[in-house]
Amino acid sequence: MNEYTINEIKIGTRAAFTKTITQEMEDTFRVISGDENPLHKDDMFANEISGGKFSGHAVFGMLTASLYSTVAGMYLPGKYSLIHSFEELSFMKPVFVGDELTVEAEVTDKDESLKLIRIRVVIKNQNNKSVSKAKMKVLVMK
Repeated sequence: MNEYTINEIKIGTRAAFTKTITQEMEDTFRVISGDENPLHKDDMFANEISGGKFSGHAVFGMLTASLYSTVAGMYLPGKYSLIHSFEELSFMKPVFVGDELTVEAEVTDKDESLKLIRIRVVIKNQNNKSVSKAKMKVLVMK
């Protein structure tokens, strides 16, 4: 876990990490969220509703988006973070169990008086295809 303070973090600071999405993660997220949509658990339904584009069910978009919390809480700035807001959040491609996601983040702006940084994040799958992107504001509490 990084421990950047507002004085230490710089525009252009980058971080990246990789996470493989597992069935256990998906099942746990289902319990937490209460989302029982068959698109997220029934392979045949997902294949049918996607017109044959999905060979299996799609992982919850918000499970993928939970990796934005990891960006702030572990990397940029890490220990002293508090997510303020998202200026942009989008999902471009579905994620499936077994996908290996690479999360790449960069500090794009910093306001020392507000103790706030802006971070641009892209999440890509193992085929280097962007599956989600976001622009987020994070308070740096120290």
